[in-house]
Amino acid sequence: MKRYCIFKLICFAFILLSLLMSSCKDWLTLAPENDLIKEKFWTKREDVEGALAATYSAFRAGSVESFIWGELRADMVTFGTQFGNYNKIAGSDISPANSLITWASYYNAINLANTLMHYDNEVFLKDKTFTKKMKDGVDAEALFIRSLSYFYLVRLWKDVPLVLEPSISDTTNLFLPKSSEKLVLAQIIKDLLVAKNLAYTTEFKNDPEYFVGSANKYSIMALLADVYLWDEQYQKCSDYCDSITNSGLFALESTETWFNIYNPGNSPVEGIFEIQYDDNLDAQENPIYDRMLFQNQLSFSKKFVTIMAKQDLRMCGINTPGWKYLGVNLNSGVRRNSSQRDGHFIYYRYADIILMKAEALTELNQLVEANALLRQTAERAGITHTDIGVKEDLRNAVLDERAREFIIEGKRWFDLLRAAKRNHFEKKQIIIDMILAGAVNIQQQQILKTKVFDTLSYYLPIPEQDILYNQNLKQNPFYDR
Repeated sequence: MKRYCIFKLICFAFILLSLLMSSCKDWLTLAPENDLIKEKFWTKREDVEGALAATYSAFRAGSVESFIWGELRADMVTFGTQFGNYNKIAGSDISPANSLITWASYYNAINLANTLMHYDNEVFLKDKTFTKKMKDGVDAEALFIRSLSYFYLVRLWKDVPLVLEPSISDTTNLFLPKSSEKLVLAQIIKDLLVAKNLAYTTEFKNDPEYFVGSANKYSIMALLADVYLWDEQYQKCSDYCDSITNSGLFALESTETWFNIYNPGNSPVEGIFEIQYDDNLDAQENPIYDRMLFQNQLSFSKKFVTIMAKQDLRMCGINTPGWKYLGVNLNSGVRRNSSQRDGHFIYYRYADIILMKAEALTELNQLVEANALLRQTAERAGITHTDIGVKEDLRNAVLDERAREFIIEGKRWFDLLRAAKRNHFEKKQIIIDMILAGAVNIQQQQILKTKVFDTLSYYLPIPEQDILYNQNLKQNPFYDR
């Protein structure tokens, strides 16, 4: 089966089809009249390949939102004045009427994944060149995209509608109530356990653009480890991290080659899953450049200053960590130009596997092993890690090391929330202290104190328009007072 890279021009026809599907305002209403889901479309292998490309493109359309949500309410960066409505959210002024609070991009990707899995079996029966192995690989990728989309949804909204069927007929129920976070996480895990056994493994290892740019067994296991970590199933998280390590396919880039992670990207050593961009193709540039980096709309916070040492490789020398997206290489000082806006969104790389396992082992009271893992990423960055023998201190050290390693990679808020919610929000003071520290004056701090003790305030409200269209949805209680 020829693999279709999501950057190829063929995918744009399917992107247009997916856009045409959104003919109604409701976030689940995807018009069944179009060719993407008509029987005449699903006849040959190429239809499946194109629809898979469209599904990746739909997921990629939400990548910049995922990046923003992963940093916005955290403590490492601040967004500029052009992000007015986002900055209201960053300041805990959160309203269901804020148009930027939307889950549409995630559900669009979910619906396309559901549609793909519904119809590829028909192609399997019609086109003998579309083999069982090909179909299994497609289903694994669709399950991965659906699962990763739901993982963002539960981390941002907590309880969300769980949609497992495509909207392909007038009988489809478009007005589902919310499912609990626990139920959604159970479905994600169930799907990923199926997907990892269907997925490709090393078939495309020699082509990093395909191997890193599309889901395979290893990216699926990385997501499984992440979900288990969120769900406080620490031994299973550690086990799946071990499965990736024991494959022998991955390692940290060396200190000398570290910048290869970001330019050219798709590290054949460290890369696991990255959403791809190619500025040589129309509309294929990463929007973070024009929206944030080229406009100087990202700056670094006081917390950043306190935990980043000047000699840390991740400081990018005399620059800032933003240089990993802006620079051509680490040391020359040459910036990317306006036709080089294609740094990837990195979802998983091997450093994440090391630090997820370090966090899991800390919770399992295996502190010696956790320290050894922390030392790997720290020493790669040129800083010294001193062993920590107190569990609570090691927890904080893991959080700080993740902050340094994944600075402006869209992970910080989720890391803090995961730490805070552990054992029924035993550590919610992590979020409370961070939010109160961001208050501009004592008066605002007093106002924030009335909000931040309610842990439901850490999640977003259901978008107002979706409450209006779907009477079965109930607002997050914090915003319904």
